[in-house]
Amino acid sequence: MAQWLGHSNQKLYQARLLLDSLDLLECSETAQPAMVSGLQESVLFQLVLAYQSYLHEIGEIAQCREEFYSLDQLLDLVDVATGEMTELKQLEDDGFSWLSRLQSAFQNCSAKEPVVIKPQTNPVTIQLQDTTVASMPLRLWFDSLSDIIDLQRNNRQES
Repeated sequence: MAQWLGHSNQKLYQARLLLDSLDLLECSETAQPAMVSGLQESVLFQLVLAYQSYLHEIGEIAQCREEFYSLDQLLDLVDVATGEMTELKQLEDDGFSWLSRLQSAFQNCSAKEPVVIKPQTNPVTIQLQDTTVASMPLRLWFDSLSDIIDLQRNNRQES
């Protein structure tokens, strides 16, 4: 577990460093859009890697020795889902949660064509989420991921 714990911490640290660099760049008058976008995607990538590493942490606790790449695969491999897995699954399944939005943003990043949002044809319709790269709440996602990992680790230590 120590291997995955260290890896999760490393990815969170790298995401924080990239976020700090992004903040500095966005305040700069010479910020180039391509550089800002590249840093945003880099932060997103590190957050997803941190989450995947954390899944391996909790997979080891559940004594899962098989290879997996997602929470769904992990849940299929274990006999009994832990509380941590259940909590993360609820977040993944809730389309409005920070974790679900983080994963969607990551999937949209790898699209060859940018996602085009069509103008609203019905004036009563309200778009609930802005899916552009510039709208990603990266700091919120970083804080939320860090908080849930810390909370779940602390809960394990207490039990």
